[in-house]
Amino acid sequence: MAESIAAPWQKAPWLKDPWQQLLDAQARYAHAIAIEAVPGLGAEAMLKDYVALRLCEHASRRSGALACGQCASCHWLASGQHPDLRIVRPAAFEAANALSEPTVDEEASETKGSDRKLSHEIRIDQIRPLAGFLQIGSHRAGARIVWLEPAQWLNRSAANALLKMLEEPGEGALWILLTDRLSSLLPTIRSRCICLKVRPPVAKDAEVFLKALIEAQPASSAQAPAPTSNMLSLALGLSGNAPWSAQQRILDPVLEAQGSWLHTLAEMPDTWFSTLARQWAEHQPEQWFELLERWAIDLLQAVYQLEPLYFKAFAEAAARRAKGIDPNRCFKLIEQLYAMKASLRHPLNPRLHAESALLLYANFSNINREKEAT
Repeated sequence: MAESIAAPWQKAPWLKDPWQQLLDAQARYAHAIAIEAVPGLGAEAMLKDYVALRLCEHASRRSGALACGQCASCHWLASGQHPDLRIVRPAAFEAANALSEPTVDEEASETKGSDRKLSHEIRIDQIRPLAGFLQIGSHRAGARIVWLEPAQWLNRSAANALLKMLEEPGEGALWILLTDRLSSLLPTIRSRCICLKVRPPVAKDAEVFLKALIEAQPASSAQAPAPTSNMLSLALGLSGNAPWSAQQRILDPVLEAQGSWLHTLAEMPDTWFSTLARQWAEHQPEQWFELLERWAIDLLQAVYQLEPLYFKAFAEAAARRAKGIDPNRCFKLIEQLYAMKASLRHPLNPRLHAESALLLYANFSNINREKEAT
């Protein structure tokens, strides 16, 4: 059998321990594993290889080994047609990511009627059909696996149905729950899972890894000028130090605009409000909201004379802007932005969304200036 080639995620130091924990969970015959990881840390690729390893007919279980890639099970998995794997995602998530993996009982779970809005939740009619799948024997005398993501999008009914199945998982059944917040899962669900966390690398290590990813890009993708250190830092800040997500942001033209927005928020030149309101109205709310929200958190860090969590290149600007700030005002701004987050998908005039957010920041900054003047 040919030696397995190391997957790109195996070069990420922060995934070494989670991978070993997955192998240990297998040795303990775990029937449910919940993993917390933000997108772009490589956890998705790691889990795909773990699923392949669990389904492979010839795989070695030694640390670091991957599936053989040659057996019938591996071929089925590569074609997206493995009968012992079900992947459950919200309909809106599937549509946004255009993924082709097999999903559970598509006729039962798909929304009937083209005029109906795609659901952002994992619903009970996606969970119920799994009972039969998990109780019957596998096609290849191996595991039967359900991959569920993002697990924080389980609605209450679906979560209760999942809980009942976790209580009686069936022999050889394995649940994999991927989420960006383990705390979003019901405590009773977490108590029936082995819980793992994939923690992002520190900013310096993330930047080194991101540079390596960019250098490894095909020549056809590397014709553009190399991104500056500030752009790398901005991409990582918006991605939570997740290198693969930051790599995609580097390729997105909006990143340059986001850098300009951050500079405007930090310096607040004349006409800053109208300039940002006009520019933000032309973009998706999420593209400017995450920037403002993380900038507010960095300001709170600066109040306490701590390093920024997100925008390292703007540390001095944050310190200037945070001078004389009452921490309670900073907390209030963050709370107001958090409350506003739920309304971003509302079909409101985009400019009204932008102006509402900017008014919060303007009020915060004006209070600041009045305090400095006195």
